[in-house]
Amino acid sequence: MADDFLGSLGKTLKKTVGSVGKRTDEFVEIQKIRSRQHSLEDQEEKNYQDIGQIIYNRFLNGEAFDETIAGLCKDIIQLEKDIAACRDEVANRKGQNICPACDAFAPKEAAFCMRCGAPIPVKEEPKEAEFSDVEESAEEPAEEPAQEAVTEGAPEEEVPAQEAPAAETETENV
Repeated sequence: MADDFLGSLGKTLKKTVGSVGKRTDEFVEIQKIRSRQHSLEDQEEKNYQDIGQIIYNRFLNGEAFDETIAGLCKDIIQLEKDIAACRDEVANRKGQNICPACDAFAPKEAAFCMRCGAPIPVKEEPKEAEFSDVEESAEEPAEEPAQEAVTEGAPEEEVPAQEAPAAETETENV
């Protein structure tokens, strides 16, 4: 009886191991197929990007395109400027410079890029007096029209009349 039990257990284990082996082989094959699919999709996406880059370069070289493509190319130019401004702002906040050759971040004191070795030009920091003068001159004109708008909308006679009774009630209560 023990021999029958061990024999059937052995047969069950062989079937299970065989089944697991087959499933593992199937899983590996499926993963290979999926990997190939992703590789093909990546190549397809790269080809689309290459086509777009070719058209964009032709636009920059002055070739004429229909309004749709020209509009997209102009949008790309603006996006590149906005991206560069964002990168500059991040670099400034982090106290770093951006390499003009490879766009890597580099410490402010670095004379050469640690990634590509290109020289990094030194940027002069604005002086505090110049910066504060610019801020003050920019704020002053903005404040004056706002004050004028408030006073223009309210008659001059009503403002003192409202303040006067409030002052009288305070002195009466004292």
